[in-house]
Amino acid sequence: MIRSRRRLAVMLAATTFLVACQSGADAPSPLASGPDATQLPELLTARFEVGPPPGPIKPFRGEVISEVQVYRGYVSMRLVLRNTGEEPVTFLNTLYDYEPLQLYEPLVRLEWTDGTAASNTRRGRFFPTPAILEPGEEAVYLMGGQQVLDVGDGEIGDLVTHIKYCPTRGMDDVPGVPLQVSDLEWDEHDGMTTVRGTITETTDTRRFGRPSIGVTFTDAEGSFVGAVVADDVGEPMQAGESRSFEISGPGVRAEQVSALTGVAWVR
Repeated sequence: MIRSRRRLAVMLAATTFLVACQSGADAPSPLASGPDATQLPELLTARFEVGPPPGPIKPFRGEVISEVQVYRGYVSMRLVLRNTGEEPVTFLNTLYDYEPLQLYEPLVRLEWTDGTAASNTRRGRFFPTPAILEPGEEAVYLMGGQQVLDVGDGEIGDLVTHIKYCPTRGMDDVPGVPLQVSDLEWDEHDGMTTVRGTITETTDTRRFGRPSIGVTFTDAEGSFVGAVVADDVGEPMQAGESRSFEISGPGVRAEQVSALTGVAWVR
């Protein structure tokens, strides 16, 4: 389990103008229903950094850099997973001994400083999954907008990820098949961000799972401003197939979007 201490937190109201958005994006994003999100600031952000534990330096090691936001009552996050060692590693669920069927679907909990849960979910996804990272390589864990569970004291506290890096020696890891993502377009209406694009299976590998797709939105400085993530998009893909997709989700700061990046994979 990784319990991250907050390195940076920012509280502000988003008032800048829309950048590079399609038609309809000037509609205001509503607050999430459920807990009274009006008790929260419009935007809360935090950054966490977790490196290898202290002690002897091992040839397999990694780090996780996390960007989290709570925007208008929705929690989303991007975790950059980096192999900083000398041997291949994989990132997986810390509790794999107890949750063997959820090896790559860890429970991730964002807490307020009073200990209550802002979010506690398995809806985030690794891309690609499972990922075997060579030294210096990166993968990403994305979670699209999830409605806050409790408004707590309104100040971001710990991020408990249940994500760890492990050596791949002796493991039966079967890498997921990354898909090429292209032709991305997006728009925002009534608080929902919709992404359209094309996914292509560029190998001759045939997998029977349906695609998982994640799209990261960043501002002009490359900082995280939201994500849209979807599982089981369409039917299983044929080897070499290319097709269009459309996915949607809340919690993206549309007025600050400068760029978007898509990732996708098939088991």
